[in-house]
Amino acid sequence: MNFHAIDWIIVVLYLAGTMAAGLYGKRYVTGLGDFLVAGRKLGTFIGVATLAATEIGTITFMYNAQLGFTAGFSSFIVGLISGCVMIFIGKTGFLVKKMRAMGIMTVPEFFEQRYSRRLRLLTGILVAIGGILNMGVFLKVEGTFLLLISGVSRDYLKEMMTGILILEVLYTVLGGMVSIVITDFIQFVFLGIGTVLITGFTIYRAGLDNMFHAVSTNRGLAGFDPILNSDFGWGFIVFQVLLWLAVDTCWQTTAMRTFSTKDPETSGKVLVWTGFIFLGRGMMPMLWGIGALAMLGPHVDSLEAMPVMIAKILPVGVLGLVTAGMLAATMSVNSSYLLGWSSVIAQDVVGPARKEPLSQTAQIRLNRVTNLFVSLFVWFWGVWYTLPGPVYFYLNMTGTIFLAGAFAAVTGGLYWKKANTVGGYSAMLAGAAGTVGFFFMKLPVNYAGVLSFALAAIGMIVGSLLGGSNKRAVGKIA
Repeated sequence: MNFHAIDWIIVVLYLAGTMAAGLYGKRYVTGLGDFLVAGRKLGTFIGVATLAATEIGTITFMYNAQLGFTAGFSSFIVGLISGCVMIFIGKTGFLVKKMRAMGIMTVPEFFEQRYSRRLRLLTGILVAIGGILNMGVFLKVEGTFLLLISGVSRDYLKEMMTGILILEVLYTVLGGMVSIVITDFIQFVFLGIGTVLITGFTIYRAGLDNMFHAVSTNRGLAGFDPILNSDFGWGFIVFQVLLWLAVDTCWQTTAMRTFSTKDPETSGKVLVWTGFIFLGRGMMPMLWGIGALAMLGPHVDSLEAMPVMIAKILPVGVLGLVTAGMLAATMSVNSSYLLGWSSVIAQDVVGPARKEPLSQTAQIRLNRVTNLFVSLFVWFWGVWYTLPGPVYFYLNMTGTIFLAGAFAAVTGGLYWKKANTVGGYSAMLAGAAGTVGFFFMKLPVNYAGVLSFALAAIGMIVGSLLGGSNKRAVGKIA
């Protein structure tokens, strides 16, 4: 057992405080707008805290540390791209300001306003499939981390996954976005403290010289130059730029934060400041992975190396504090993702399929029910599914199932008057078809990723040109 009594006390007190704060948020939910987008009242500071907490979780630390362990310092290109792209979008307002001005609550809702109700339904289905499959590996990876860092037997993985899920579902189902925003702020503070502590102890115990030597010895020049790394290269870099442009604008959990801001200008500011945090979000965990390579050698499991190292280097008390921070990260991400994907099913799949609209009370009830079903699927998928390679690559491609098409269709819909419903259908279907190469034909992630975005763009352009005029669409361009 790596944990001592003080570590357990810190973790339990944190969980109790977080649950109390999350359940407290239920009293502020008076309508669907409160449940899904927190009444559109988020300012810059709270918006940054909740977005950073939502997109920085234990799963984030695990896959970035795995990249650092396997690719060395060349993995830093991923963190650099993610942060710089977000800052670019925030500065320019590309897509996000116009989408916020439309007053939508989900990304597929844009497709009904700009194209057609049926296209919203198709988009909702693809968003739900990609998002839920993406989240499907979270619990298993997070549970593994907590077992390794605490020293609890791996025989209790299912119990750990179940415990994490129950805690998240309780306050997400009851309080929706309001509860998530409240707990995100608490978790953002703990997360920041934990990240700094792990980075400091990693550098102190592993030593920068030893880390450079370990990468040089075990990874060669490919450990320093992403172009020479067989997992990366120019194709991968292009894919990452396109992917992060799509993630920062069309990824449901990110978009829900920009949709929740008090005005379009605030949405841009939130992305700019969060972009700077994203630079560290990627590169610091990658440094932990490099530290694990230096301390443990190249033959340990690449995904498990980082938590094993942390359990060795952190003193009593600090280990409990860091674990509380990681639990903070886990609960922030998972609760937001549960709300994000269940809201798409409720609002964009079930809703458009009905002839008569539901009342706000019925819509909130439907969101809560779909939240529970998504939770059950995520648990069973985590138990059953075996990852085919690095976690990061799997997450990239499950997201691309809808991101490639959505990015092309949203960009075309906002900036090109000739974009029409046929083009929207073509973009969504072609983008999703491109991911088949990764999942079924074993294409490398860089080829499959670029192919998906290229097919989606071609589908948008060709489909729109062949589809004729769309007067309704032209009238919706801001």
